[in-house]
Amino acid sequence: MISGPWQCGRFAIACTVLLACAAGFAQDPPSTEFVRVMQLLAQVKSSEARFVEQKNIASLTRPLTLSGRLSYVRGGRVERYVQAPYEERLVVDGDTLVVENISRGEILTVALSSHPGAWAFVEGLRATLGGDLGTLERYYRLSFSGNVDAWTLELIPRDEQMARQVQSIRLRGRRAVITAIQVDEPGGNRSLMTITPAAP
Repeated sequence: MISGPWQCGRFAIACTVLLACAAGFAQDPPSTEFVRVMQLLAQVKSSEARFVEQKNIASLTRPLTLSGRLSYVRGGRVERYVQAPYEERLVVDGDTLVVENISRGEILTVALSSHPGAWAFVEGLRATLGGDLGTLERYYRLSFSGNVDAWTLELIPRDEQMARQVQSIRLRGRRAVITAIQVDEPGGNRSLMTITPAAP
């Protein structure tokens, strides 16, 4: 998601976030390739990208497709600007999520800590973007495959309350660039975001 990587949604909805039991690193230490990817991500100061997200929601007869821009600034600030089929801006900074529905002129401010599903997604994303392996291990069971040039990282929430809303998050990337994020929910909802780094 971005040239160093992402996402959210009307957060309880657009934060639609993956799967069953990967072994935690309490038993298996992270591979050399995984450590190298985390080191590369930690060096990214900021990044910009475009995204296309397809959301499969059980209550809808066909997928919903969103498109727009993403930005990241080291320290944990992430912005997601949906440009189509409607205009909406989501900004995450610290524990605060601000959702601005530009079309309707509405603004909602939310404390992420009071919404486990959104919190799980945001912490997984920010920790990955920041190359913060310690935070990832604290909140998730991790499964890494591939190498620095083509990798996949799967996150399974450790907390039961989070797991009731977020089954798993799978991120794909190359070096310090996240190219896709898939989020699966226990109820069958799924989203897949394809990310293209913005031209320099």
